[in-house]
Amino acid sequence: MMRPRVRRWCVGDAGGTLAARLGAVAVVVAMLSACLPVPDVRVPLDIERPTYRVDPASVRIETTWFDAPSAPQTPPEYDRTGVRRSFLPHDELRVIVVAVPGLLSGAASFDVWARQLVAAQAGLEVWTVDRRSNQFEDRTGIARALEAGDPSLALRYYFGDGREAAEFVPRTAAELDFMKHWGLHVHLRDLHSVVARARATGARVVLAGHSLGAGIASVYAAFRIPSEDGGGVGGDHIDALLLLDGTIGRTGAFGRTDRGFALFGIPIVPTIDDLLSGRSAPFLTLTYGPRHFVRHAVIGVYALLDPEGTASPSLSRFPISNRALLGVISDDEYSLAPAFGVSVGSAVDARFSGNVTAFVLMGAQGARSRTVIGVAPGAERVDWTAGDPLREFTDLASLAAVRSDPDADVNEWYFPLRLLLDLAALDPRLADIPGFVPGVEVDVPTLAIGAARGLVQGSGGFDSYVNTRAGSPIAVTMMPGFTHSDLLLARDNPAVSVATRWLRGVLELPAP
Repeated sequence: MMRPRVRRWCVGDAGGTLAARLGAVAVVVAMLSACLPVPDVRVPLDIERPTYRVDPASVRIETTWFDAPSAPQTPPEYDRTGVRRSFLPHDELRVIVVAVPGLLSGAASFDVWARQLVAAQAGLEVWTVDRRSNQFEDRTGIARALEAGDPSLALRYYFGDGREAAEFVPRTAAELDFMKHWGLHVHLRDLHSVVARARATGARVVLAGHSLGAGIASVYAAFRIPSEDGGGVGGDHIDALLLLDGTIGRTGAFGRTDRGFALFGIPIVPTIDDLLSGRSAPFLTLTYGPRHFVRHAVIGVYALLDPEGTASPSLSRFPISNRALLGVISDDEYSLAPAFGVSVGSAVDARFSGNVTAFVLMGAQGARSRTVIGVAPGAERVDWTAGDPLREFTDLASLAAVRSDPDADVNEWYFPLRLLLDLAALDPRLADIPGFVPGVEVDVPTLAIGAARGLVQGSGGFDSYVNTRAGSPIAVTMMPGFTHSDLLLARDNPAVSVATRWLRGVLELPAP
């Protein structure tokens, strides 16, 4: 009887033949890989709109200013910070979300988002920070107009009416010279005073930030709290971190040397030495100075109180409705920087031109941007349409309301340049920097939400921050179609749904 012939393969035995066979297998696998690509199934985001316990419009908002730590060479009456509290009076308080606005932004920028979040989650309040610079904003004209129901009172107060001069007098660089000392350290101590106040209520504390505010919030988590303020590290005082279209490496902590910044040879951002020597104003003045933001606020008042009226010639060169004028200065389609606009509708009966500045600043994203230059032939004035709700995420009426609040602004009229310079100079790893622990030591649960048409347009935009905290619990979600500002202003905001779902899991909050 013949036995089957068995071939044994051993290490070192017939190695050449084995290598040949393995090589052949590798070739076949490579060929199959080329013909049959490795699956790459991308699941689109499918998130429901928020479910509200109450109408978000019923959420109360109150603004309070309180004492903050003293800053160098600052008159004591200006050592204070503001908190804009969004809440429901009869809720049992469980969580306070302390929110930090972004570059050139004030506390009202969070109003729509805060109302929705409070309406969606039981036991939650939002405390939005107004930086100490926001206290210099004169809102007298806005308050008068709202009280009388007459938007012309705001226009007259801030810009005059041709017969009488304006009552509004912007603050000067000389008046606010002490702002040159309002750097990152001052603002982190101010922020900690708000966090400590929130913690003293017994509630859990979540620190949120949008844009530059997300960069500040990220840095706060690694900030060594001065002993006179209680000591410890910022991350010890918060239970979670929520970053909205910004973070270390994207909206702060660039490791940038103090060189200033110029655009087409025009100085935009000075150096710290320029500030300290008095060669530069301590607040941003070019284009986005106080009068620019005042004009936007007045337009907001007109859009709120008289949306169908025709805009004053003092505010527009051509006939346009008040609501359309607010839309044109706000919408991403007509913005100099579309990422910072809002998706709020479209101008109708308008004559258009190109928007070269948007293309230069934003590249391909600015290519479809246009400029409204007048009234279309045969039309009487430019008007506005809400457009497709699947693309136009924000309501114009909500935008008018937040732009014309008597107590807080969407913008920051006197943005402290020293804060920007200090934040930009930090190395994103925060290693070996006095006053901070390295980022790798921060272990606070974190949710990062980006805007697909904003500043962090893909999940990779958060990589720098994620890499500085390797192994930490960080979740990332992208909001498709959203601009940077839609993330805060969108109606029935799905980003609110993402945040509430995450907060319920991390903090064990009750679902509706």
